[in-house]
Amino acid sequence: MSTSYLAWMAENTPSRYCNDSALTSTITRALDNGAVGVTTNAPLSYEALTTSEPQDLDPESSVDASATGDERVVELLGRVVRPIARRLMPLYEASDGLYGYARSQVQPSASHDYDAQLAQGLAIAEFGPNVMVKIPGTESGVRVLEELAARGIPTTATVCVSASQILAVAEAYERGAERARQAGIAPARSTSAFVMGRLQDYLAIVNEKENKGLATEDLEEAVVAVARRLLDALADRPGAPVLMPAAFRHPRQVTLLAGAPFEATIHPKIQDALIQWDAESGIPRESGISAPLDQTRIDRVLDAIPDFARAYELDGLAPHEFDDFGATKFTLSGFSAAWDQLRTL
Repeated sequence: MSTSYLAWMAENTPSRYCNDSALTSTITRALDNGAVGVTTNAPLSYEALTTSEPQDLDPESSVDASATGDERVVELLGRVVRPIARRLMPLYEASDGLYGYARSQVQPSASHDYDAQLAQGLAIAEFGPNVMVKIPGTESGVRVLEELAARGIPTTATVCVSASQILAVAEAYERGAERARQAGIAPARSTSAFVMGRLQDYLAIVNEKENKGLATEDLEEAVVAVARRLLDALADRPGAPVLMPAAFRHPRQVTLLAGAPFEATIHPKIQDALIQWDAESGIPRESGISAPLDQTRIDRVLDAIPDFARAYELDGLAPHEFDDFGATKFTLSGFSAAWDQLRTL
């Protein structure tokens, strides 16, 4: 295995990571550096289908010629995800289903539609036994996650930009897993993505629009604080989905969580930044999760932006507030635009 920081982290701490890109070249490098899976979404799938570099895709003939609209988009997702799942199958089998998953996301603009999300989730699950269905942590999405868990289908909650969403997903998965056991079905592995960078992006917009005067470093520290709160909250819930810190905006955020039991998803840009940082000054090979955060920075953000306080508190949002929370709408909007692009292919 490589001597990179990420390889060290994967080999020597409870922290694991996935490649946050469907590009074949980035998957190869990440797997060589200790990655245990691959994450895709609409933007990443579109990138894989339109890249000019060599890419491992299922043939165009694998797409159902009769499929149109959103059904065709799901077919296109399969072209991207099935080859990744096949590539990861040896890791999936060697780990008895603990690792080796490819993740694929349902239609973002259907985040309020239980039936549409469930139908697409069931279709994505057919891509392979080691495919995790990504469902948004919206009010109806949480119910879909429970139903998929009850059927023994691996899931990853996504578009979770608050502590409340992650904890609601944990409760839903636990209910679904119990229903599965009652039906004689082995519960499937699950992860929950706290898309901390999307929350940070939203806070940055509020900060600029309302002239709050917060530094970028304040926002970076604040979203890490939410991730740490969630790691603590989930520590005594072994049956809950594994936390997946996601959408890192600075390599330091990775090191401040390293050493905790999670399965992050890290974009190649952040992987590159870690490599550069390590080459220039050397990243200490130590667990950063125990390093203190700057509480002054966190408090500044809490005081300045009420929506951050709602994301930070474990009970800051009720389920009926998930869909209209500003950071949720902001995140879904970005994903929806890429889904619309997929419709044009």
